[in-house]
Amino acid sequence: MNYTNAQFCSIFNGYGFISTSVPDLYFPISSNEAPLTDKATVEAIKAFQTYFQLKVDGIAGPITMAKAEQAMRILQYNLNLVIKANLPANQPFYGPKTVAAVKEFERRYGYSVDGVANLSVRKRLNDLARQMAA
Repeated sequence: MNYTNAQFCSIFNGYGFISTSVPDLYFPISSNEAPLTDKATVEAIKAFQTYFQLKVDGIAGPITMAKAEQAMRILQYNLNLVIKANLPANQPFYGPKTVAAVKEFERRYGYSVDGVANLSVRKRLNDLARQMAA
């Protein structure tokens, strides 16, 4: 999957690895197509790479992009399983539908509702999905 810079930043934002210091009206969805080289974005990439045990270089290369796609597919699959979000399997993006599904999960399970699938939210979602799949 070749993500645009804004789509890639949306994944980082959506996972709680904030990719900008500039407020964005539609956060966690980014509209910023600037190069992925500013300090906040490089730090978000490094945090993502560290979390997923990739080589930490702050560069959004093919391995990091592939991991982002895999992470999105898992997140969306789990949201479909746990809350019946009906997210399409062929659109591994952190867009409006994913944000809405994360917000619904957060509402149902007592989290602060912001549409960000941070580590706490993802752990709970993964645990519930594992239980349902068993």
